[in-house]
Amino acid sequence: KGGMAPLYLAHAVRHAGKVAIKVIRPEVAETLGTDRFLAEIKLTASLQHPHILTLLDSGVVPSGRSAGRPFYVMPYLAGETLRARLTRERAIAVRDALGILGEVADALACAHHQNIVHRDIKPENILLNQGHAVVMDFGIAKALHRSMDDSTLTGIGVTIGSHSVRAVEVR
Repeated sequence: KGGMAPLYLAHAVRHAGKVAIKVIRPEVAETLGTDRFLAEIKLTASLQHPHILTLLDSGVVPSGRSAGRPFYVMPYLAGETLRARLTRERAIAVRDALGILGEVADALACAHHQNIVHRDIKPENILLNQGHAVVMDFGIAKALHRSMDDSTLTGIGVTIGSHSVRAVEVR
Protein backbone atom coordinates (compact mmCIF):
# COMPACT_ATOMS: atom_id res chain seq x y z
CA LYS A 1 0.00 0.00 0.00
CA GLY A 2 1.02 3.58 -0.39
CA GLY A 3 -0.49 6.87 -1.43
CA MET A 4 1.98 7.81 -4.13
CA ALA A 5 3.58 4.46 -4.81
CA PRO A 6 2.57 0.93 -3.78
CA LEU A 7 5.08 -1.75 -2.85
CA TYR A 8 5.30 -5.11 -4.57
CA LEU A 9 6.99 -8.26 -3.32
CA ALA A 10 9.16 -9.81 -6.01
CA HIS A 11 11.79 -12.50 -6.49
CA ALA A 12 15.20 -11.26 -7.65
CA VAL A 13 16.34 -13.92 -10.13
CA ARG A 14 20.01 -12.87 -10.14
CA HIS A 15 20.24 -12.79 -6.36
CA ALA A 16 17.80 -15.61 -5.60
CA GLY A 17 16.04 -13.62 -2.93
CA LYS A 18 12.98 -11.55 -2.18
CA VAL A 19 12.91 -7.81 -2.84
CA ALA A 20 10.36 -5.03 -2.45
CA ILE A 21 9.69 -2.82 -5.47
CA LYS A 22 8.14 0.62 -5.10
CA VAL A 23 6.54 1.94 -8.33
CA ILE A 24 4.86 5.31 -8.69
CA ARG A 25 1.14 5.03 -9.44
CA PRO A 26 0.30 5.89 -13.08
CA GLU A 27 -2.31 8.48 -12.09
CA VAL A 28 0.18 10.19 -9.77
CA ALA A 29 2.86 10.22 -12.46
CA GLU A 30 0.41 11.73 -14.97
CA THR A 31 -1.14 14.38 -12.71
CA LEU A 32 1.66 15.37 -10.34
CA GLY A 33 4.69 14.29 -12.31
CA THR A 34 7.59 12.20 -11.09
CA ASP A 35 9.94 14.83 -9.65
CA ARG A 36 9.12 14.11 -5.99
CA PHE A 37 9.46 10.35 -6.48
CA LEU A 38 12.77 10.78 -8.32
CA ALA A 39 13.98 12.96 -5.42
CA GLU A 40 13.02 10.13 -3.04
CA ILE A 41 15.09 7.69 -5.11
CA LYS A 42 18.08 10.04 -5.06
CA LEU A 43 17.87 10.63 -1.30
CA THR A 44 17.35 6.95 -0.52
CA ALA A 45 20.33 5.98 -2.69
CA SER A 46 22.57 8.39 -0.79
CA LEU A 47 21.80 6.85 2.62
CA GLN A 48 23.88 3.88 3.68
CA HIS A 49 23.32 2.83 7.28
CA PRO A 50 22.43 -0.48 9.00
CA HIS A 51 19.19 1.02 10.36
CA ILE A 52 18.01 2.64 7.11
CA LEU A 53 16.31 0.55 4.42
CA THR A 54 18.70 0.70 1.47
CA LEU A 55 18.09 1.06 -2.23
CA LEU A 56 19.36 -1.80 -4.39
CA ASP A 57 18.40 -0.57 -7.84
CA SER A 58 16.11 1.82 -9.68
CA GLY A 59 14.78 2.37 -13.16
CA VAL A 60 11.73 3.22 -15.23
CA VAL A 61 8.79 0.99 -16.18
CA PRO A 62 8.09 1.70 -19.87
CA SER A 63 4.74 3.30 -20.59
CA GLY A 64 3.14 3.84 -23.97
CA ARG A 65 1.56 7.15 -22.97
CA SER A 66 4.40 8.86 -21.17
CA ALA A 67 8.10 8.80 -20.40
CA GLY A 68 7.47 5.88 -18.07
CA ARG A 69 7.02 5.32 -14.36
CA PRO A 70 10.06 5.33 -12.07
CA PHE A 71 10.59 2.54 -9.56
CA TYR A 72 13.16 1.45 -7.05
CA VAL A 73 14.11 -1.87 -5.49
CA MET A 74 14.82 -2.47 -1.81
CA PRO A 75 15.68 -5.60 0.12
CA TYR A 76 12.64 -7.42 1.44
CA LEU A 77 12.83 -7.59 5.22
CA ALA A 78 10.47 -9.93 7.01
CA GLY A 79 9.14 -8.33 10.12
CA GLU A 80 6.52 -5.90 11.25
CA THR A 81 6.22 -2.18 11.61
CA LEU A 82 6.49 -0.60 15.01
CA ARG A 83 2.81 0.36 14.58
CA ALA A 84 1.85 -3.33 14.12
CA ARG A 85 3.83 -4.30 17.22
CA LEU A 86 2.27 -1.52 19.29
CA THR A 87 -1.18 -2.59 18.12
CA ARG A 88 -0.47 -6.24 18.90
CA GLU A 89 1.27 -5.77 22.27
CA ARG A 90 -0.19 -2.40 23.37
CA ALA A 91 3.02 -1.77 25.37
CA ILE A 92 6.71 -2.40 24.83
CA ALA A 93 9.23 -3.17 27.56
CA VAL A 94 11.43 -0.20 28.44
CA ARG A 95 14.60 -2.06 27.37
CA ASP A 96 13.09 -2.83 23.94
CA ALA A 97 11.76 0.71 23.54
CA LEU A 98 15.17 2.19 24.34
CA GLY A 99 16.84 -0.16 21.85
CA ILE A 100 14.40 0.83 19.10
CA LEU A 101 14.73 4.51 19.94
CA GLY A 102 18.53 4.32 19.91
CA GLU A 103 18.63 2.63 16.50
CA VAL A 104 16.12 5.05 14.99
CA ALA A 105 18.02 8.02 16.43
CA ASP A 106 21.28 6.63 15.02
CA ALA A 107 19.67 6.25 11.57
CA LEU A 108 18.23 9.77 11.66
CA ALA A 109 21.58 11.18 12.82
CA CYS A 110 23.21 9.55 9.77
CA ALA A 111 20.64 11.21 7.51
CA HIS A 112 21.06 14.56 9.29
CA HIS A 113 24.84 14.39 8.82
CA GLN A 114 24.07 14.27 5.10
CA ASN A 115 21.67 17.21 5.46
CA ILE A 116 18.58 15.03 4.97
CA VAL A 117 15.52 15.38 7.22
CA HIS A 118 13.01 12.48 7.13
CA ARG A 119 9.90 14.63 7.88
CA ASP A 120 7.56 11.66 8.37
CA ILE A 121 9.01 9.57 11.17
CA LYS A 122 6.20 7.53 12.72
CA PRO A 123 5.65 3.92 13.86
CA GLU A 124 4.44 2.96 10.35
CA ASN A 125 7.83 3.96 8.91
CA ILE A 126 9.90 1.92 11.37
CA LEU A 127 10.30 -1.73 10.47
CA LEU A 128 11.29 -4.20 13.18
CA ASN A 129 13.41 -6.93 11.62
CA GLN A 130 15.35 -9.62 13.50
CA GLY A 131 15.33 -7.59 16.69
CA HIS A 132 16.45 -4.33 15.08
CA ALA A 133 14.74 -1.14 13.90
CA VAL A 134 15.03 -0.05 10.28
CA VAL A 135 13.84 3.39 9.18
CA MET A 136 12.08 3.43 5.83
CA ASP A 137 10.10 5.68 3.51
CA PHE A 138 12.03 8.87 2.95
CA GLY A 139 9.25 9.87 0.54
CA ILE A 140 8.80 13.37 1.93
CA ALA A 141 12.36 13.79 3.12
CA LYS A 142 14.03 17.04 2.36
CA ALA A 143 17.64 17.69 1.51
CA LEU A 144 18.62 20.87 3.29
CA HIS A 145 21.33 23.24 2.18
CA ARG A 146 23.74 24.47 4.78
CA SER A 147 23.59 28.13 5.71
CA MET A 148 26.24 30.60 4.61
CA ASP A 149 28.39 29.98 7.68
CA ASP A 150 27.99 26.18 7.24
CA SER A 151 27.08 25.72 10.91
CA THR A 152 23.36 24.93 10.92
CA LEU A 153 20.99 22.57 9.15
CA THR A 154 17.69 24.37 9.65
CA GLY A 155 16.38 27.76 10.52
CA ILE A 156 14.08 28.80 13.31
CA GLY A 157 10.38 28.15 12.64
CA VAL A 158 10.88 26.01 9.53
CA THR A 159 7.79 24.07 8.44
CA ILE A 160 8.66 20.39 8.17
CA GLY A 161 6.06 17.94 6.89
CA SER A 162 2.62 18.76 8.17
CA HIS A 163 3.83 20.18 11.48
CA SER A 164 5.43 23.49 12.27
CA VAL A 165 8.51 22.96 14.39
CA ARG A 166 10.80 25.30 16.14
CA ALA A 167 14.36 24.20 15.40
CA VAL A 168 16.97 24.83 18.02
CA GLU A 169 20.62 24.63 17.17
CA VAL A 170 22.68 22.62 19.65
CA ARG A 171 26.44 23.06 19.61
